[in-house]
Amino acid sequence: MKWRRAFAATVPALMPVAMRAVFLATTNTFGRHRGYQAGFAVYWATCWAAAAGIAGPRRLARTFRRGSSLPVPRALAIVALAFPAVGAVVTEFAPHVRRVGPAATAASIGIGLTNALAEEAFWRALPVAVFPDDPVRGWLWPAAGFTTWHVVPLRTAGAPAGRTTALIVGAGLIGLGYGWVAFKTHSVAQTIGPHAITDASGVRVAQTMWLDE
Repeated sequence: MKWRRAFAATVPALMPVAMRAVFLATTNTFGRHRGYQAGFAVYWATCWAAAAGIAGPRRLARTFRRGSSLPVPRALAIVALAFPAVGAVVTEFAPHVRRVGPAATAASIGIGLTNALAEEAFWRALPVAVFPDDPVRGWLWPAAGFTTWHVVPLRTAGAPAGRTTALIVGAGLIGLGYGWVAFKTHSVAQTIGPHAITDASGVRVAQTMWLDE
């Protein structure tokens, strides 16, 4: 168990650093668009491999089952879960979905679900499984790593500074809010849905980075 705890405590810092190197390598090899896509493929595979390898498949699977009811205060938990998703739908999905069309919308939904599942496994389920009673290593430290990691794809995509700042703040809210709910319930069952909605709202990114060449 000691090695699990050592690795689980280290990977939130290692993931952003490793993915920076991965995205640099993939974009240098395949170009900006294909490299961005390849970088995410490596990221998703790493999330699942690290989560299952460190926590163990059975322990990890338990965190995907519904745990206790929402933590108290429940109103705060509801806001923490709903605010990023509602904000993404209002600011990203609704204003742009008609312009990008059905192909980008379908791609965004698939990418959003894929990303949400992988990230919940790594950034929430793994820490909760290994540190169920440690709020720093089971919640706050992974939230910091989760927020920092988002700088990598945003820089790769060439997001403007203002948009980058807004998205990093949003990632921080997700890391803290979803991490709190997962830590208190010992489960990611209630964070996967809102996370998937949030990520699936990025129809413009799906159009520019996944469909356009």
